[in-house]
Amino acid sequence: MEIRRNIFLFKLYYLFYEIWPLSVLAVVFFQQITGSYALALGVFSIASIVQSLAEIPTGVFSDKIGRKKTLVLSSVLSVLAFLMFALAGAHKYLLIPGAILWALSDAFASGTDDALMYETMEELNKPDEYDILYARSKTFGQVGLATGALVAAFTTYFYSLNVLAWVSVIFGIFPIFICLRFVEPKKHTVEDNTSVKHFVIAMKSFVKNKKLRILATIQMLNRAVSFTSYRIEGAYYNTLISTWAVNVARIIKQVCGAIGFSIAPYFRKFGFYRILVVSTIGVAAIKTIAVTLNNVITPFFQSSGNLLWGPCRTAESALLQQELSPKQRATMGSIVSLMGGILSAAIYWGIGIIADMTSVWFAIVVIIFCNLLISGGYYLMLKKYK
Repeated sequence: MEIRRNIFLFKLYYLFYEIWPLSVLAVVFFQQITGSYALALGVFSIASIVQSLAEIPTGVFSDKIGRKKTLVLSSVLSVLAFLMFALAGAHKYLLIPGAILWALSDAFASGTDDALMYETMEELNKPDEYDILYARSKTFGQVGLATGALVAAFTTYFYSLNVLAWVSVIFGIFPIFICLRFVEPKKHTVEDNTSVKHFVIAMKSFVKNKKLRILATIQMLNRAVSFTSYRIEGAYYNTLISTWAVNVARIIKQVCGAIGFSIAPYFRKFGFYRILVVSTIGVAAIKTIAVTLNNVITPFFQSSGNLLWGPCRTAESALLQQELSPKQRATMGSIVSLMGGILSAAIYWGIGIIADMTSVWFAIVVIIFCNLLISGGYYLMLKKYK
């Protein structure tokens, strides 16, 4: 079957999609431009708000137009966003259009990539193996992140962050060609419903599903906190080690992430909820030890916690996909992302203000507290739905 090609393409897609060399030091780069951590994280906050507003129409677009076209458009917008960030080195106000384009790119991809993956496995009559394909594909994503960090370490050792931003533009082009090779699943059918009716149906399904609502709420908080931690930890590490060494720590983090995703399928026998409880508690424990040390060892030790991200993210995605309605899968996923984006914007901005008023170290401590709240939420779900 031609659609089998998607299995290989998913791995290539995540590999190159995640190669954004500026990623690790984006907050540092934006802080140099704006002069404030709050404003630097405000770029991500703006992106989260715009993405939230765009989630529903882009989710409907994916459900009605198709996964392949949606992902191609997402990749094109991503390149334009990276171009704006690179130009912002000389014209700081371009950070705003860059954030908007980046947000639109993420909105088009959000829910669509997972939906395409799930529908591919459905067409191959292997929907129960979705989590296995997801974990293996995301393993390549972690390799991509590590590759981006390696490129960043080399670039920042010899050149400036501005040069790194331009290097990122080049790498952003590759996912476009990969997306053009995806095969649209035959089981994805375009409905005759209007976009508004399509959304209403998806929203009603979401509201009626109590388990989905609770699961989505905890996942939204987990992803919002994780994304904020991912962005600000580079700035924190930079207070302890040199800029190029920050990327070395990130390489270790992504290697651990790749290992985590590669072994994730072997833990499915323990149950997804149990995996979520153990992994979130483990991440909080490792971060606590790391910030307590608060020395040159911290960045490298904290990076080891990414071993648990693969099993955690795989379990989250598998549980969510099981609850989503087939005909509005991307739209319902976008509803979840919409609410998560609003939450992320608030957390980005809040953590940025805390970092400006106190220190990036204390901002990390606040994030650890949030991690513990997430662990408690998953523990309650384990007791209710095990």
